[in-house]
Amino acid sequence: MFHSAAARQILYGGAAGGGKSAALRWDAIDFCLNCPGLTAVIFRRTQPQLLRNHIMEVKRELPSAVGIYNETHKHFQFNNGSILIFKSLEYDRDCEDIQGWELHAAYVDEAGQLTPYMLDYIISRVRLGKYNKSMQAWGKELDNYKARLPRYCLSANPGGISHHYLKQKFIDPAPPETLFHDVTLKNPDDPEDAGWSTLYIPASMRDNAYLDAGYSAQFGNLPDHQQRQLRDGDWNVVPGAFFDCFDGRKHICKPFKIPPHWTRFRSADWGHATPFSVGWWAVSDGEPVTDVTGDSRRFPDGALIRYREWYGCSFKNGIAQANKGLRLSGTEVAEGMLQRQADDEVINYSVADPSMWRSDGGPSQAERALQSGVIFRKADNQRELGWQEMYRRMKDGYLYVFDNCHDFIRTIPAIQGDEKRPEDITQTNRGGEDHIADETRYACMSRPMIRRKKKPVDMRILTKALTFDDCMQSLSNKKQKRIRI
Repeated sequence: MFHSAAARQILYGGAAGGGKSAALRWDAIDFCLNCPGLTAVIFRRTQPQLLRNHIMEVKRELPSAVGIYNETHKHFQFNNGSILIFKSLEYDRDCEDIQGWELHAAYVDEAGQLTPYMLDYIISRVRLGKYNKSMQAWGKELDNYKARLPRYCLSANPGGISHHYLKQKFIDPAPPETLFHDVTLKNPDDPEDAGWSTLYIPASMRDNAYLDAGYSAQFGNLPDHQQRQLRDGDWNVVPGAFFDCFDGRKHICKPFKIPPHWTRFRSADWGHATPFSVGWWAVSDGEPVTDVTGDSRRFPDGALIRYREWYGCSFKNGIAQANKGLRLSGTEVAEGMLQRQADDEVINYSVADPSMWRSDGGPSQAERALQSGVIFRKADNQRELGWQEMYRRMKDGYLYVFDNCHDFIRTIPAIQGDEKRPEDITQTNRGGEDHIADETRYACMSRPMIRRKKKPVDMRILTKALTFDDCMQSLSNKKQKRIRI
């Protein structure tokens, strides 16, 4: 199905062991062998990954009669003029290396490891251009190849920094193996254009006849979410998530009317060219509340409940542009915050990203917000301690979110840990959406959880067996300064 599909872009993704990498490589080889002068590129995040997964395989698979591998330039030159390039994109800035390239067929292996920006940039290079003239000379025997060019194909396991990007782009719009059109790639100059034809093909271990018998049993010792991810190809769980304690069934709640005496506050992460995030929080005092469905629920005393949010991110056809903000000023953000809350809503305090106090000759963004009626104080910006505080609140059941806070629910489960600093998360410059996470961290650090040990009670008080001499002795005891009667 993958090799014969006429869709312009295809995701072959899902379980481990489905033969996805081999499928991508041989699709590229097939086109190079049959389409003279074609340029195909296989992308991966790092050069060692390309070497082990593709370059070494190509050297074994393709005889010298077909062409020769160029070690210096990392490409296989076919005798018919076609070329298969192996290119790594480790950082977003590496996309500059392919600027101006004309890619007739582009293949991204383990696409979840590349950032959304990288994937979008690769798409911008996929075109036929001058190659159209060469195709006109082909005979009818190549009509099948001509109908499938240009070609953009990806393989992926669920997870990684582009998990949600791929899920929104390929998984959610249509059922598996159903052709649909990607409206984000619609030609603005052609009103009849429906966008790129797109197909998602789920990968299964059963697709690969070369797997060892019982291979699926080897995942038995992995965490449950990784088993579902790698064995079943389940896109609804995120392996490697930093906040692996987040459980939608536990932490997401229906909206309810917040008691007026509960403490309310706001937290904000600043961004101008990049997204900003504002969250509204209520602090439970332990009393029961009734949600919109009529169900009664009690949250722990001191629990934080996120009841409103504003994510200042640019969206294109419903897909978040992870690193593209709204370019609003502190004044506009403050005014937008006030517009989103009730006139009689009492906010006890607000904390914000310390970068809001940065000034380059004029008033800082915090000052601009102040002039509009929003008073911020600097948030505690300790990253690792903040993540620990946030994690502990989630794990112990002291952090909740209304189900209408879609961007929190969308981004927090997908946050990945940093490979080089396990106590930190993958930051925005590595392609993740950490803006809401940062803002939530500020909220948690503004009200750190304090464990209070219950003081032991002298049981003689309850039985009235405590004498005057007992009281005097207790007062002189340094470990017990007072007796509560």
